[in-house]
Amino acid sequence: MSDLNQPRPSGTHRAAGDADRPAPNVDDLQADIEKTREQLADTVDQLQAKLDVKARASASVHDITDKAKDRVVDPQGNPRPAALGAGGAVLAGLVAVVVVVLWRRRQQQRVLGMRWR
Repeated sequence: MSDLNQPRPSGTHRAAGDADRPAPNVDDLQADIEKTREQLADTVDQLQAKLDVKARASASVHDITDKAKDRVVDPQGNPRPAALGAGGAVLAGLVAVVVVVLWRRRQQQRVLGMRWR
């Protein structure tokens, strides 16, 4: 009978290209398994972080507010002159809109009051 039908002793199974490489010892295998486990744990953590939509959204909001604060406030915490000018322009625009809306309401009330007389 040939060698093919007889079982091989454990630890002697090698791939075709591994004939010149010695069989790894138990310590090397355990270290390799531990390294693989750590890599797998890191990969799972990264995937979990990508799937955490709430945390990603809050981080994005935090980044955007930090960028906005950097544009409006200088490193000492004082407002930048350009930001004050823009803020004043926005405030003046809002006041103008409110005044126009109130004026139109008053005009409509006068017109409606004249129709009923």
